[in-house]
Amino acid sequence: MDNEPLTSLSGEWSFYPDQLLTLSEIESGSYNMTPLQVPADWSTAWGDSSQNSYGYGTYHLQILINPIDQPVAFWFKELQASFEVEVNGEKLGGQGKVAKSAEEYEPYKISSSPSYTARNITKIDLVLRIANFDSPYDGGILLPAYFGSQNALDYSRWYSIGFQIFIFLVLMLHGAYAGILYLINSRERALLYAMFLVISVSVAILCNRDNIIALWLPINYTWLLKIQLVALLSQSILIILLFQSFLSRSASGLWTRIYIAMLLIAIVTILAVPVSYVYEIIEYFVFDGLYYAAFLWFITIAIKMVSRQKNDRDIIFLLISAACIVTNLLWSFAETSYDITTVYYPFDLIMALTGFSTYWFQKYFRNVSLNVKLNEELLKADQLKDQFLANTSHELRTPLNGIMNIAHHIVSKEKDRLSADSVQDMNLLITISRRMSHLIGDLLDVVQLKEHQITLQTEPLKLQSVVPGVVAMMKFMIESKAITLHNNIPDSLPMVMADEKRLVQIIYNLVHNAIKFTDGGTVTLSAEVRERKVFIHVSDTGIGMDKETLSRIFIQYEQGAAGVINEQGIGLGLSICQKLVELHGGSLDVLSEPSIGSTFTFSLQLADMGANVKLPEAPLNNQQDGGQELELLPDEELSLASKHHLETNLLGELNKSVWETSSTAGISPLLKESPVHILVVDDDPINLKVLVSILSSESYTVTTTNSGREALELLGTRQWDLLVSDVMMPQMSGYELTQKVRERYSVSELPILLLTARSQPSDIYTGFLSGANDYVTKPVDALELKYRIKVLTDLKQSINERLRIEAAYLQAQIHPHFLFNSLNSLIVLSMVDIDKMFEFGAALTSFLQISFNYLNTGEKVELHHELELVKSYLYIEQERFGERLSVIWNIDLDLKVMLPPLSIQPLVENAVRHGLLSRVAGGTLTLNITLQEQRKEVLIEVHDNGIGMEPQTVTQLLNDSMQDKRGIGIINTNRRLMQLYNKGLSIRSKLGEGTSVSFVIPYDDQSHT
Repeated sequence: MDNEPLTSLSGEWSFYPDQLLTLSEIESGSYNMTPLQVPADWSTAWGDSSQNSYGYGTYHLQILINPIDQPVAFWFKELQASFEVEVNGEKLGGQGKVAKSAEEYEPYKISSSPSYTARNITKIDLVLRIANFDSPYDGGILLPAYFGSQNALDYSRWYSIGFQIFIFLVLMLHGAYAGILYLINSRERALLYAMFLVISVSVAILCNRDNIIALWLPINYTWLLKIQLVALLSQSILIILLFQSFLSRSASGLWTRIYIAMLLIAIVTILAVPVSYVYEIIEYFVFDGLYYAAFLWFITIAIKMVSRQKNDRDIIFLLISAACIVTNLLWSFAETSYDITTVYYPFDLIMALTGFSTYWFQKYFRNVSLNVKLNEELLKADQLKDQFLANTSHELRTPLNGIMNIAHHIVSKEKDRLSADSVQDMNLLITISRRMSHLIGDLLDVVQLKEHQITLQTEPLKLQSVVPGVVAMMKFMIESKAITLHNNIPDSLPMVMADEKRLVQIIYNLVHNAIKFTDGGTVTLSAEVRERKVFIHVSDTGIGMDKETLSRIFIQYEQGAAGVINEQGIGLGLSICQKLVELHGGSLDVLSEPSIGSTFTFSLQLADMGANVKLPEAPLNNQQDGGQELELLPDEELSLASKHHLETNLLGELNKSVWETSSTAGISPLLKESPVHILVVDDDPINLKVLVSILSSESYTVTTTNSGREALELLGTRQWDLLVSDVMMPQMSGYELTQKVRERYSVSELPILLLTARSQPSDIYTGFLSGANDYVTKPVDALELKYRIKVLTDLKQSINERLRIEAAYLQAQIHPHFLFNSLNSLIVLSMVDIDKMFEFGAALTSFLQISFNYLNTGEKVELHHELELVKSYLYIEQERFGERLSVIWNIDLDLKVMLPPLSIQPLVENAVRHGLLSRVAGGTLTLNITLQEQRKEVLIEVHDNGIGMEPQTVTQLLNDSMQDKRGIGIINTNRRLMQLYNKGLSIRSKLGEGTSVSFVIPYDDQSHT
């Protein structure tokens, strides 16, 4: 019997409706029996056409067999919906709980194969007690039952279950790799559809035939049915979406969306309603209509794929898959309707999966091959693009500079003729040109970074020196914004290893980016030391960024957040910063919150300066070769190796770090033997030593200092011919120092030469806008530096000489009416009083003689020489105007001081001509020259009680921009005093009450010996 096939128990059975009987009760003959065809719904047994399938009953079947001596078994695939099995009076088990009422009844739907062991029997009485209170349309034995030997039945059943588990695992494997591929490439939605499709097919397989899922999970009867139906409807949705994604990348059509919406409504309904309503949906073919319509639609899609994608060589694999899917559908329908086989055959699904997999792998390999080819072409195109950008950027620089220069020229030359709108437009043109120049620089940097052409010249740097220069540079950019820049870099911060030029570029770009996206608030720079690194933070209170923006800010050509796309820039600044920071061995990170602000943080390596070496403070007055030397810490000694290392580093610094001194050999002095005083400012003592060494061959008096504040203090100690300043210094940058110097001295009174490693247009613009005369980029050739210094010092000396000659020239230019009036007075006196005539003639002779004296072209003269000229002038004017002019002399006769020539005479003449004689009644002039011992100063004051002046007139009187010649003597005197003593004229005046003009000169032992 083991080799015999299973016997189907389909046919006529004895059925006892509304009775739950045992074999002994059936054999008693006390109960009514109704013959019933199996498999079929049992509702006909009640004889009422309106009767539904709710109820309970007992099935009985006698099976006649040859005598056997081995176990036999029964295979019940679907008994609706709970049952008990009894064979020859012996209960063999069951599923659920059989009862006469719905309240006590418990359904359970799973295939069952009870076995029976008997010896030498020829008849088997099979009794099935079944109850159904769930399905109103189907009850009893709904699928064929099978009988056979235990071995034969187990073989068939487990063969079928094994195939189901096998196909389940294969499907889940395919779903897993489809899901993984979708995570890798989320734009390929076909992978997502495929993953959910194989999952739904797997679930449907586990819920069908043997209901394997119920063996693994604690799922009750109701949810087992619902899960099975939902899985089948999900297949319909997903298979259409999947094949439509192969057919076209366009959005689904209207009918597709309607059909999918209907399927989703059906799924939600099935999940929500009681199980009896679910059977209603099945009974009225709602489920079948939606389910099978999908496959009809699928066939039309397959036909369209063939017609539209004739050139796709891989379409055959999709068609094989489609054919296998249709075959599986037809096979499932036939098996359910006609009970073709007892075993589950998964070959059509395996073929469908193989077709899908082959199609995707073919596409993958073709796409990989195509991508390799396209990548090669893209690399070539990228190289051509970079070359094009570099060439174009170089070509654009020249005309762009021409545009800026022409615009500057027009604004400076035609400013008075142009309207205010035109001037504004020209300034806007200049601003736009500068932005374009900055963009061109970024493009060139990008190309160099891609081609690895940027080589860092790292050296120990003080961050405290770099940041103030950048802050000063950026202040010119935020004049139109309510933004405050804070420099919170601590003075104790150790040195870092970095390329100064690139470090400035990093900080500049980050601060510029912060300002661009901050309309008002603060931008703060700070730093800290962690894990042998220095972390620099650039924080702002701007608009901030969301997560999406943060994910792409370091991508080239990506710009800022929404709402600011019109800002300048093309999205290269942050990308360049990141690559430059990485070249330094650090990283650039950002934290940001919308509407709160952003913080960019980058790291740099600490400089290894050695444990025993310190850099001394620069001496305040270091003349000629008075350079600085490195000192050792007290009570410590350097080893020979350390000394050698230190000397090597110093030589390297002297030769290549900041200055290029190779061209100094054999250069003869460029200047005449005249004292030239130069003040040099740099926070690095080595740089100061190198500069002093370069200038040692010239007749310069060089004074060095290492901070801007000390430089400002030194400016008041003497007359300086040139200020040379580094830009990047702590506390006060070279830009800020230049601005403060320009508050006291004009560009001609004290030339300023700035030195820095940066050569970007923004740096140069900032330097000249601050008031610098010249701008030299480090490393600089020594000969070039010498000639630039010579030009500026010659300019200063020429200005000084011009002022002295101008004063002498003005004094020599005797006004004709003064000379004619004096001669007339002389003639009149010759007829009236001969003695006075001789005195008047002597005074006029003295006045003319002193006015034409060569001493007036010198730097200083003695006080008595200046007073002789004043006395002669006042004597002549008193004789001419008589009682209208009176003079009071308050002079300390013991004073012997030197002062600039022609410094008192212009003040006296101006007081007489414009203050006193402008009134009919005249007035009194008082000349006070007194010693102020506490201050060690001599006060020289010219006071008159004339007509006085308005405040705006006083301001204009000392303004260099006056266009007429009136008052030029006062301006000349003021400028010469400023150059010599850093203090000019002091004017106090009140309209109608008079004017007082005074100045002070230092009084010390050297000035009167």
